[in-house]
Amino acid sequence: MRRLLLPLMCAATLASLLVACTSSGSCFRKSKANPDETSLVIFSTNDMHGRVSQFAKIASIVEKERSMNPRVLLLSGGDKYTGNPIVDQYEEPGYPIIDLMNRTGYQFEPLGNHEFDYGQEILKKNMEVSSFETLSCNVEVNPSETSLPQPLPYKIIDLDGIRICILGIAQASLTEGGKWLPAAHPGKLQGLTFHAPIASALKYRTLRDSCDVFIALTHIGVDNDIRLAEAMPELDAIIGGHSHTKIAEKTIVNGVIIAQAQCWLQYLAKTTLTLQGNKVVGKDYTLINLSKNRAENTEIRAKTTEYEKGVALNEAIGVVSSQFSGKEALSTVMTDALIEMLNVDIAFQNSGGIRIGEIKKGPITRKDVLTLNPFQNTVFIYNMTPAELREMILRSHRKASKRADLLPGGICYTIHTKDDVATSVDITDIEGKPLDENRIYRVAFNSYINSAYSFPHTDEGVEIDKTDSRLLIEYILRKHTISPQPARTEIQ
Repeated sequence: MRRLLLPLMCAATLASLLVACTSSGSCFRKSKANPDETSLVIFSTNDMHGRVSQFAKIASIVEKERSMNPRVLLLSGGDKYTGNPIVDQYEEPGYPIIDLMNRTGYQFEPLGNHEFDYGQEILKKNMEVSSFETLSCNVEVNPSETSLPQPLPYKIIDLDGIRICILGIAQASLTEGGKWLPAAHPGKLQGLTFHAPIASALKYRTLRDSCDVFIALTHIGVDNDIRLAEAMPELDAIIGGHSHTKIAEKTIVNGVIIAQAQCWLQYLAKTTLTLQGNKVVGKDYTLINLSKNRAENTEIRAKTTEYEKGVALNEAIGVVSSQFSGKEALSTVMTDALIEMLNVDIAFQNSGGIRIGEIKKGPITRKDVLTLNPFQNTVFIYNMTPAELREMILRSHRKASKRADLLPGGICYTIHTKDDVATSVDITDIEGKPLDENRIYRVAFNSYINSAYSFPHTDEGVEIDKTDSRLLIEYILRKHTISPQPARTEIQ
């Protein structure tokens, strides 16, 4: 999902849709030439994934703008959790980033798929202490099954005489079973019904008549933001997230300006709407590189430092003898840990659960492990036949990526394809010997795979009361030195 928009903009199919120009970055206020002209400035970030180091800079930039212009919004495009143990492993998971967002002055965000990572009870508690509101027009809460509050679909606010409507849209994709679901652990979505994002948004197009500025605050990815703009020209702006897209230049589709600031608080997007009377007459955009800004809010910097020092995560637990590069290499230590610590024959790790691309040679800390695997999933053990294993691997093959999503330990496999569709799979043990067709193998994998993947099994499985990240830490403490192993998958 992480894509740069510039290659998209070069594609012939989108070239006719996008209007790209270099933004001036100038600050719009009432001009001497036209005293009726005003500006609304929208600052936004998205996909923070627990990164907290730049909030002091964002606060400084927003405060400076607000000292010159009262018409300023600060919005999040969702996915504030999962990716930094300082936030994820806090006594009250997620609270440090909630606190810093409150202090910085965020006002609204949609539900991102990673907002569910800690479970609904923690999500509810964090929503209750948030100064900013959560908006999502395509999420329906069943109060008999969950205590999570029903998010508002939209909010209309008056900001210094400008009526602004903000419509929230949560991420959801159509599954093979015909349901719309976010890219989240299915076991953490009880009592929630998700609807098609764009179709849901279109039901609110008449809100255009109730406001001066109409903004969609989305967590659906830049491709869907483009589709939304094509379908809903009533919007003035789309402030997006989910695809981690760096929109570096002013980008307008069907009259709608689209913003997204990559991820991890590396950038702050600034979208400026110029109004004459109550009508938007101009749109501008600039992407602020926060690494090049030095000014900080001192109080927020002090609080950030307090959080960064408050969790004992930098203790070395072992040594990496050679750099791990890429998800397949990283998966080898993750699956080997399950095999040794649980005394199983085979293990799988889904590639989407590997959240970094490398671990460098040298000491490895708890923070490194929890950044690699932040989800705190429990582990299931199944008794499976070779035939069940082959079918499980085949079903994990993705035509789009031309890879299988399940990375193995204890075995090697070769997937045979025709026209990029998996047709068969050969499995051997690590020494290259075929599996015994008459044997039952003990197989371990995380609870996300157990809930989200379709795989054949006659055994009901057993859940282990330890997380996969905890088992990996214990494995490294036992082994002390870890090294990447050769690739265990092949696609032909």
